[in-house]
Amino acid sequence: MKRLLDYNPLTGESVVFNYDDATDVLTLVHEQDVSGILDQNKALAADTDRTKKQIKDDMLHYASVPNSVILKWQLEKGVDVFNTKHRKKVFKLLNDPEYRYLKTTSITHNFNTDG
Repeated sequence: MKRLLDYNPLTGESVVFNYDDATDVLTLVHEQDVSGILDQNKALAADTDRTKKQIKDDMLHYASVPNSVILKWQLEKGVDVFNTKHRKKVFKLLNDPEYRYLKTTSITHNFNTDG
């Protein structure tokens, strides 16, 4: 039995309750449609003039990370994007080819402080 518990139209996130009678297992599944975020990230990363202007202004929008990825990193990798002590780990993940789609720029930032 599957049942939608919550849906957020602003983020595209949903929480689905699932109960399997045969195995007596209950699961909560967090899902998110991230296509809009990823399309925007790709367009922003392609705009090199935007990146140059932001660097000149000392402020760079480096990435947009969907909530579902934030949750995945926290659960599977032990990385909390909101913990300042995890900055180095966050940048390492963002610069990993597996997560390149999260970046809004083509440059690579090497975060060289402890964390």
